[in-house]
Amino acid sequence: MPLNVACDRPTIVLVENDGELRGRLAAGLRHDGMRVVEYEHGGPALAAIQQGLSADVLVFCPQDDGTATCDVARQAKALAPQIQIVVTPALEATTGLPPEAHVLVKPFEPSRLSRYIRLVAARPALRGALRAVYRQARSAPPPTAPLAC
Repeated sequence: MPLNVACDRPTIVLVENDGELRGRLAAGLRHDGMRVVEYEHGGPALAAIQQGLSADVLVFCPQDDGTATCDVARQAKALAPQIQIVVTPALEATTGLPPEAHVLVKPFEPSRLSRYIRLVAARPALRGALRAVYRQARSAPPPTAPLAC
């Protein structure tokens, strides 16, 4: 079922190796009504998703913990195809990012991350709604008389 961001609380997996920054971001996301599960590294976050943690968005910073950025995104999508990926690199680390990821370059305020996550989380629902409208329009009978302008 698609996430209804207007009334549901998205679940965010937040991976950030800087503990102080991770705490500030998590507090800001929680303040904005999101559920947040925090991890220092990508490996444990992927293990939690594999064990059944249901998440709407994975937010992670490219790290040097042995798990490449593209690998984290690919593995997360393989484990949970509905999950949206947000990568938060520093400005100098914006090359080699996964093509399916949404990118928000640091520095940013927690409130900006919240707005960005809401946009990213809404995209699948919006796509589904648009598909339904297009299907309905295609299946409607053609007008019998020309439309007046």
